[in-house]
Amino acid sequence: MSVFFMKVIKQRNEILVAACDKEVADLELFCKDVKIKVSQKFYGNELVTEKELLNEIQRCTSANVIGVKIIKLLVENRLIHKDAVLWLENPSNQKKKVGHAILIK
Repeated sequence: MSVFFMKVIKQRNEILVAACDKEVADLELFCKDVKIKVSQKFYGNELVTEKELLNEIQRCTSANVIGVKIIKLLVENRLIHKDAVLWLENPSNQKKKVGHAILIK
């Protein structure tokens, strides 16, 4: 079973879940001229299980997720569509891209 870093941000009636694979925390990823820093300041430092993550995503109004495992989990649970995933280059492992998706309900 995988674990993820997660942060829940609540503001008025909105609930944002920011979550990432544990393995991608603090990496810099690239897509053309865009650089994304997977910062624990944004994605959180609380480790959660798959079940805990899925429970929070069911309740949220939007989610920002990044990582191979988290994308696979959300696609398998039909929370995001595979065609909605942006695949980013990982300079530390050129052969393995990392998925990023934004979910809005």
